[in-house]
Amino acid sequence: MRRGAWLAGMLLGACSAGGGTSVDAGRSASDGAVADAGRDARAREIPDSGFLACETTTAFADPLPATLLFTVDTSGSMNCPANDRSCANAEPSPAPDDSRLDVFRGVLDEALRGLPDATRAGLLTYPVTFSCARDEPRVPIAELRTARADIDAALSALRPEGITPTHDAVAIGLSRLAARSAEEARFLVLATDGAATVCMGCDAACSFDALDRDNEALIETVRRAASDGVATYVIGVPGSQGYRGILSRMANAAGTARAGCSDAGPTYCHYDLTDAGLDFATALREALGAIGESVLRCEYDIPPNPDGSFDPTRVNVRLTDESGTETSLPRDPGRAAGWDYSDDGARIELHGSACERARAATGGRIDVLFGCPTELI
Repeated sequence: MRRGAWLAGMLLGACSAGGGTSVDAGRSASDGAVADAGRDARAREIPDSGFLACETTTAFADPLPATLLFTVDTSGSMNCPANDRSCANAEPSPAPDDSRLDVFRGVLDEALRGLPDATRAGLLTYPVTFSCARDEPRVPIAELRTARADIDAALSALRPEGITPTHDAVAIGLSRLAARSAEEARFLVLATDGAATVCMGCDAACSFDALDRDNEALIETVRRAASDGVATYVIGVPGSQGYRGILSRMANAAGTARAGCSDAGPTYCHYDLTDAGLDFATALREALGAIGESVLRCEYDIPPNPDGSFDPTRVNVRLTDESGTETSLPRDPGRAAGWDYSDDGARIELHGSACERARAATGGRIDVLFGCPTELI
């Protein structure tokens, strides 16, 4: 999947209990026509799938998108011109849409507009006073059908000021995500343009040695959250080059490190947008695309069979890509290159190449077919 296509790709994304299921019973595999919901499903044979003709009903595996809390540094340095790496603090940029925060807001708005309305997202900004973080998100986590405009309005109304209580902000954000259902795919996305300048507890008077210890504690906070099912993605905005080692270690601790990275550089483990040759807006779009691709989970609730029955030996999975091409995905009990039931039997999980194909099928869908003997790998 193209990195910039993560928004459409979420249609094949995180799926969990609680999402609605739309039923597509009686559809012909050849013409896509939908029969009256009260009729029996037609006999069908999927070309090249290996299935025998048999009575089949189909249900769409309705995806439940990920839950994301964007945690954004809005300290005074976010007023700096977007591509000025040396600026440390500034009044609002005289050119519209030119500051680091201006550009971040515009690119994030593009991203949110491309996500399905049912995606859940919220916004936490820091500091809320000169040196302290908010106890609650500025925009509470909600479906984007309502939260999208609220997030854009909140960022548009902000005037960056103050210093950088990153540890407090991250800890608050992670605690809010941890309080949500463990069935959700939960992610904190941190974007910061500089070093933390405040110790945990909104202590702006702590020493440099105390800040070093606090950074170590921040890394451990992220590590513990990851072990509890809440991942953190880290974006280093221009200006954060002096903090790259810490941000990289945070990504490593969170289990979101980039392939082939090193905490010592030059390829850091977080999304480092500080290189002089990068255009911030372009690099940010690519970073959000890569993060979006990473949060896609190849897990789907088993939707109800329209005829009410369920035989685990007569279930098949079909992938349809954006062009309408259908591919049957065989079951692989070895979980290497096909689908299998989750350990509790409540979900279908795609593994290996099957997961990769689903992620690559931007704008596609997963259907569960009931009635034919399960095709095995």
